[in-house]
Parts: sequence; structure tokens; C-alpha cells
Amino acid sequence: MSLMHSATHPTLYRIHPVSFRDGNGDGVGDVEGLLSTLPYFDALSVDGLVVPQVWLADASGAAAARGLTLWHGDDTGHLYQDDQPYASSPLAQQVVPFSAEKLVEVLNARRHRLADSVWSTGDANQPRVVSHWGQGDLRSADAFLTLLALLPAPICLYQGEELGLPHAADLHDPLGAQTPMPWHEAPEQVTAGEIHWYQQVAIEHRALAISRQQHDGQSTLQYCRSLLALRRLPVIQHGELQAVSQQNGLVRLLITHQDQCLEALINLQPYTQAAAPSEATMPWAWQTAQGQEGHQWVLAGFASAIFTRNVNCESRGVTHG
Repeated sequence: MSLMHSATHPTLYRIHPVSFRDGNGDGVGDVEGLLSTLPYFDALSVDGLVVPQVWLADASGAAAARGLTLWHGDDTGHLYQDDQPYASSPLAQQVVPFSAEKLVEVLNARRHRLADSVWSTGDANQPRVVSHWGQGDLRSADAFLTLLALLPAPICLYQGEELGLPHAADLHDPLGAQTPMPWHEAPEQVTAGEIHWYQQVAIEHRALAISRQQHDGQSTLQYCRSLLALRRLPVIQHGELQAVSQQNGLVRLLITHQDQCLEALINLQPYTQAAAPSEATMPWAWQTAQGQEGHQWVLAGFASAIFTRNVNCESRGVTHG
């Protein structure tokens, strides 16, 4: 089965149609709103969009011009691209209640067939990950985005995950994952045709709006962009998850492909922990947001460190948190 022309393990973005973007000023998301935001996906390094089937014909030409493929889903949990089904595997549903031990158990059980499914953290009918797994700590978005982005398999982000949005209501209320995308932080930033949309955005989401995060180099949105760009490395596009383990809530992923390897240390706890990559991936600091003590990297709560290395012993480490 050929998923896409441009990516062996594509990055998909799932849109909840009525709450993504309003293109005609009636306060309801529509295909015109989607088309107006296609440049947003260029910057996000997304390969395909999961949209309602009725949008496929209207959006296919413009999406294809930007190198995006269109997918759609059904009630059975499958995603389709060119009418070919692909199983969806929402981690949020498989790791309940959440624990690092259960997460590692699920990934290890599927490790040799990881690429057979599209992996996601949730959808419009599930509690948002920051609230469900991270217990409302906004910092947790970076850790869970790192975990998802580094899987050598097709992945799917539900809209707003790249912003680290928390659930906007009680966790048992699915509408909390369906509130309108926060494109603008303040009312003076919107046009007259967008004011009704802005008024529907959850109060707790406005401070996390795209208009604010896209200008903040340390924002979750900017970090997500760098992660999704990293996914285009051959080691992820053609590699295998060689090992996954955890200790005290600090997850270690090791991905290999030919003479390359990528190792990630992901702290899924809210407190600081220290860890060291294996000897095969001793790091050279490319961007440092955490301290380093000898071979130990000190990771703040929900922080991550990513290391890559090739056969020439050139390596780099990326940390965030």
C-alpha cells in the first residue's frame, strides 16, 4: 500500500470541520476557511489533511498544489487516502488510565508493526491530551508532541494539539475538544467577519492563539514545527523503533536506519530528572534548554532531549522544555 508520494511515514492533521476556520463569516467552519489556511500547514511540515469526505472534491486541487494529500475517516476508526483504508490507533484510548509503564507496554506490543497504523493522541470525541494525560499542566504538550512526532510510523495530530490546547470543559464533555481554533488572541486582531468566531473561542485558549505563538520562539507551536520538520529525516521516514523503555516516567526511544540512529529522552513527569543517552549517541548540543552535567542531561518537567548520530560519529542533541 502506498501512503503518499512524498513521505513513507506521513504527518497528518485532523480537522474538526465546524470548529477549524470560518471562511464566510457565519461563525461555522467551512471548506473556504480550510483553503484560506493552507499556508499554515506549509510552515507546520504537514503532509496530509484528514477532512470530511464531502470536502474532498472542493479542496483537492488547492491541497495538491501545496503538496498535501487529503484523507477522510469513518465511524469504524479507519482513515482513507485514495479510498485505501488505514487503521487509526489513538494512544489516548489505549493508554487509559495513563502511565508511562502502560505507554511503553502498548508501544512494545506493536513495535514490529508500528507502521501498519496511523498513530494519534486523540480526536474530537476524546479529552484533550494536555488535560487527560498531563493533568492540565500546559508544559506536558511538548513531551507528548515529542513522543508522537518521533514514532517511525504515520501520525496524526488533532487540530489544536500543535498549540498545546487544554480541554475547554469538563473532561467528560466532548465539546471541550471541539471549541473553535484560536486564530487570534485579541478582538482587535480580527476582522468584522471573524468577530463571531472569536467570541466562540474558549477563554482558556485565547492566550495560546496562533497569532501569539507564531511570534514566540519558545512556544509549543514553534517547537512542534521543529519536531515535524525533524520527522522528514531518513532515520524516521525509513527507520524502525529498535527499543522503547522507561524508568521513573522518563521514556527512552531508540530508532535506527542503516548507519543512522536517533535517540530521545522524554520526561513525562512534572519534576526534573537526569538521564544520559547511550554511548552510541553521545550528544553535541545544537540547541540547549536544559543543563548538562557530564554525560547526564538534566530534563525539567515534561522536557525532552533528542540526539542523532551517523556512522561518522557526528551527532547533535536537541532539548526543549
